[in-house]
Amino acid sequence: MSNNENPEKNLPPADQNKNGQPQDKMPDKKPSFRPPKAAVIWLVILVGLGVLLLTRDYAPSRKTDLNQTEFEQCLQDGRIVNAVLVSENDNVFTVEGRMRLDGKNEAVKGSDSKSTTGFYRSRVIFSERLNQLLSKTSVKVDSNNSGFWNFLLVGILPVLIIVAVIYFISMRQMRGQGAMDFGKSKARMIPPDELNVKFDDIAGADEAKEEIREIVEYLRDPIRFQLVGGKIPKGCLLVGDPGTGKTLMAKAVACEAGVPFFSISGSDFVEMFVGVGASRVRDMFNQARKHTPCLIFIDEIDAVGRSRFSGWGGGHDEREQTLNAMLVEMDGLESRNGVIVLAATNRPDVLDPALLRPGRFDRQVVMDLPDIAGRRKILEVHVKKIKVGGTIDLDVIARTTPGFSGADLANVCNEAALLAARRGKEEVTQAELEEARDKVSYGTERRSRKITERERRLTAYHEAGHALVALHNEHCTPVHKVTIIPRGQAYLGATFTMPKEDVYTRSKLELEAEMSMCMGGRVAEELVMGDITTGASADIQHLTGIARRMVCIFGMTDVIGPTKVGDFSVHPHLRIDGPAPDQLAPETAREIDLEVRRLVNTALETARKCLSDNRDELEKLAQALLERETLSIDEIDVLLGRKPAETSPETAVDIAPEKETEKDDEAGDASGAPSEL
Repeated sequence: MSNNENPEKNLPPADQNKNGQPQDKMPDKKPSFRPPKAAVIWLVILVGLGVLLLTRDYAPSRKTDLNQTEFEQCLQDGRIVNAVLVSENDNVFTVEGRMRLDGKNEAVKGSDSKSTTGFYRSRVIFSERLNQLLSKTSVKVDSNNSGFWNFLLVGILPVLIIVAVIYFISMRQMRGQGAMDFGKSKARMIPPDELNVKFDDIAGADEAKEEIREIVEYLRDPIRFQLVGGKIPKGCLLVGDPGTGKTLMAKAVACEAGVPFFSISGSDFVEMFVGVGASRVRDMFNQARKHTPCLIFIDEIDAVGRSRFSGWGGGHDEREQTLNAMLVEMDGLESRNGVIVLAATNRPDVLDPALLRPGRFDRQVVMDLPDIAGRRKILEVHVKKIKVGGTIDLDVIARTTPGFSGADLANVCNEAALLAARRGKEEVTQAELEEARDKVSYGTERRSRKITERERRLTAYHEAGHALVALHNEHCTPVHKVTIIPRGQAYLGATFTMPKEDVYTRSKLELEAEMSMCMGGRVAEELVMGDITTGASADIQHLTGIARRMVCIFGMTDVIGPTKVGDFSVHPHLRIDGPAPDQLAPETAREIDLEVRRLVNTALETARKCLSDNRDELEKLAQALLERETLSIDEIDVLLGRKPAETSPETAVDIAPEKETEKDDEAGDASGAPSEL
């Protein structure tokens, strides 16, 4: 049989193209959107313009119809501005134009034409009387149809411009993105060599690195785990405060393992179209399966992983559909060996329980705030990036910055470098580091604030009272610095305390000592001035918060006992200083108020007795603050004779206030804190 009789023999095999090349070697051609031809588009535009021209008058729509008598009378009165001959039918002419509405013979110069003139239309016969009136006036009948061109210029040209702009913008977008690309994942694959982040670059998170190191070892040598029968965790959730290095840890895992790294944010799944989020989740995992072994990192997963059934009503929730798709992809019927999901969030309490179960996110790695040793290592990492002098002491900075995250410490080093550059120095010294720490903690000193001499003297005694009560109580957090210079939220001055080490628990005696220190400023005002001011409002708020927590949470009173009273589990962004009143019996609420008042009065009497017994030291310290404005603990000890004067107060080095002891007046933190006026 000839080839013509059996054409199937001329066809290439199924795995080859018509040129005989293997099919898998052919380059994949993505379907592209073919825009309609320009001729079709312009044809549609011209048809639309024709419809507009046929259904619309050339002149403006608001016209006054005049008969011939009225037209002649207006022409005689001089109210006709111009006349345009529009059409002619059996010697009857249609004239249009503009006429004055005010009845005046002369034009009103400088006035608004919209309020003094209008449009008219009249059907007239050019009689002898009309020709005489036209000859006596300056009005001439124009036979050119300028109304059509005006309408074409004003009404049609803008439409053409808008249509052209929309056409070119839409065509440009469609060439770069197909109509179905809304459901494509926005995850960006980053090669390992572009990350350039190692575990050595992450300091202060040794426990977290140990927990997550197993993932790196599995990605490097998965056969070793499979021979034993072990299964690597499918997902790992990084939990921690902002700035603790969750994203940096995920990059280090991908870089150490040497595998592709897909990065996406939780908000990238949500779009205005229904079903786009779920489609992007499926597309992201499909791309990841093609590059196994690999890592998927979802930053801020709480944007799509919040608990379901939390909204009102039973409507369709796009976020829930996205979460359902993510749950199925992480642990569904289809296996996804070699794809490990890392996610980061600082709100694990709002995540759906199904997302946190074993088989999806098997582990929760806590990226906690660093301790003293961790802060020291973090500072060493960031100090390498700036030029520093040989006399800096990072131990002092690390010891005086509890509560700082890695991002805060990096900001301190950067601010120190900027400060040294502004001062014209070639390297960063200890003074710049401490000043940068204070700026990050409290803000810049506001020396430009105008303060009266009375308020300045009142501030000096107020801060001296805080400092003396703390100095004479062994259970109080050691004083570090006293200043009457406004800085940050301290409107007039502040007393800063600094613990010798990181503090995680507080005893009853320490809390009572801190309450007494809070009352030191108010008592000093009362003893010296014979009056009290509003400067102690923040101290009273902090004092009351400590007392209420001692009664309701810590169980440090005999009347209530070791019983938690009230519900303090509130949303972290809501301000509730105590238990809800409707959850307490009236008798219990009264007992709580009496105990809080007793603790406050006890702290007040303790501070009053301390300052009354040391009135001379109060005067010395207040006068020194008025002269020097800022005193460190070494200067205070020399001034009060608590230690010998190795250096004079005039040459003593001033040490800046510390953040770790700053009292959060709003939250009522039980840690050592500055007392502000």
